[in-house]
Amino acid sequence: MASNVLSLRQHKGKKGFLFCSLLILFSLLLTACGAGSASGSNNGSKGILTVGAQSAEVTQAAFNPYNPQPNAGVLGLVYETLYFSNVNDGSYKPWLATSYQWSDNNTTLTFQTRQGVKWNDGQSFSANDVAFTFNDMKKYVSSGADVQGVWQYLSSVTASDDHTVVMKFSKAYPPEFWAIASQVYMIPQHIFASVGDPTKYTPAKPVGTGPFVLKSSTSDLMKYDANPSYWQAGMLHVKEVRYPVYKDNDTFKLVLPKGEIDWAGYFQSDLQTAYVQKDPSHNKYWMDPINMFTLFVNQNKYPLNQVAVRQAISAALDRQKLATQGEAGFTTPASTTGLVLPADNSYLPSAYANQSASADPAKADQYLTAAGWTKGSDGIYHDKKGVRLSFVLRTVATYSDWEMMAQVIKQNLKDAGIEIKSFDEQTEAAYYPGRTDGKFDLMIGGMVSGPTPYYMYNNYLNSKNSAPAGLNFERWKGPQTDQYLQQYATTTDANVQKQAIQGLAKTYAEQLPTIPLVYAPAWFEYRSANFTGWPDQSNPYAVGSPFTAPDNEVIILHLKPAA
Repeated sequence: MASNVLSLRQHKGKKGFLFCSLLILFSLLLTACGAGSASGSNNGSKGILTVGAQSAEVTQAAFNPYNPQPNAGVLGLVYETLYFSNVNDGSYKPWLATSYQWSDNNTTLTFQTRQGVKWNDGQSFSANDVAFTFNDMKKYVSSGADVQGVWQYLSSVTASDDHTVVMKFSKAYPPEFWAIASQVYMIPQHIFASVGDPTKYTPAKPVGTGPFVLKSSTSDLMKYDANPSYWQAGMLHVKEVRYPVYKDNDTFKLVLPKGEIDWAGYFQSDLQTAYVQKDPSHNKYWMDPINMFTLFVNQNKYPLNQVAVRQAISAALDRQKLATQGEAGFTTPASTTGLVLPADNSYLPSAYANQSASADPAKADQYLTAAGWTKGSDGIYHDKKGVRLSFVLRTVATYSDWEMMAQVIKQNLKDAGIEIKSFDEQTEAAYYPGRTDGKFDLMIGGMVSGPTPYYMYNNYLNSKNSAPAGLNFERWKGPQTDQYLQQYATTTDANVQKQAIQGLAKTYAEQLPTIPLVYAPAWFEYRSANFTGWPDQSNPYAVGSPFTAPDNEVIILHLKPAA
């Protein structure tokens, strides 16, 4: 099984973070256990789309966006957001809202909601549903309903009329727009007002504004039918979406090459021969590099808290080999700026535009010798007190790509006089909650990005987000870093925000709070035999993974039956 970092939305505060860990684990299980089932070659003409994105371990969990384990398709296909955010270019597209406006001091956000939208039971959608959604999240925050942590910033949400929602903030924080607009799924007041805690509600027939309605659900197969009253019905050419269920990844790997699945998202090192070459005209993939794998460095441990040591480790790494051997060539070496490229190219300082991806032991030697380190007779550097550059590397035993990267890292560092004395190979269940323990030396892990670089920088570098309360697992504390984050977060001026991001990129490359390895793709396989219009590298209008919502909805609205 391989790791996968999806575009999961990070949560604020201790409760939010713990819930986020569960969501990451849940999504990893889905990716590992993908699905497949019979899908006839003429299904495109029938408008039937078959998606491999449901696991037997979690199927029939809930058709509710606020349940910790919503079934595949619920997010996006049934329930919708106010805006769609494309993390590939940072753009926003009006969805259930048609416009928004910030007040001059960025403490009031006003949305105009779309008129003419109906819930799939025929009742009209209005601004009152939006206000109810947010207030219900606040009411049941202790149950985890506020998945995005928006009420850490909001003070009130009201509907001033049927088409206007006014959100008051306790303090100015424009970056929260991403979560509020594109990560919170609207629920109908006339349904949820009488069910109590939304996280525990398990409706048999979910009521949403989305393009599909649940047709049937069994332990083997879920079916969604096109919603005839959908507000964008003219764009809907897919008539039925099927989510078949298979028990494990091995079974799924047998089904996908047979052409029985139109859309999938999983890692397989021999994908080219096992899948693409079975039908080169139609079997395709696009591994969208939206996130990053990094080497978390414990900043509370000597000598890893020394910048020269981190610089030497970074210089010693052969990132091209990490990409080709660890991730089977499906991704590319990461920039030491922490920017996710090419999505963040507009923020990249010119000084870091042409970084080498090759190992440079000589440069590592320069960093260490200049800082007073001496290479011993055993080939490992030590300081004047005899402390050797010898570390334990934490990884996940069942993640084949991380295990391969760990071996490359060990050899690279050995060549540069730095020792990985052992691997701390953990189970998946132990690894995710354990990231906050502060007991590791070096740890391979994933970093999740957003529509701009701010979101990843803030989650993993902000001193206020230091573990165990947040995602700053390495416990980085940088006054300049915090200053740049504050600069970005208190304005909506794009130029001022860009200056802050470039300052963060420069600091990242020079100080290396974590050591970037390779980009983490959103695994995405698709067949063009039945449907055309899929996103790809030349047209990245959405993230291709079937696990990513509401991108899944946007993709389906682009699909048309193949001629």
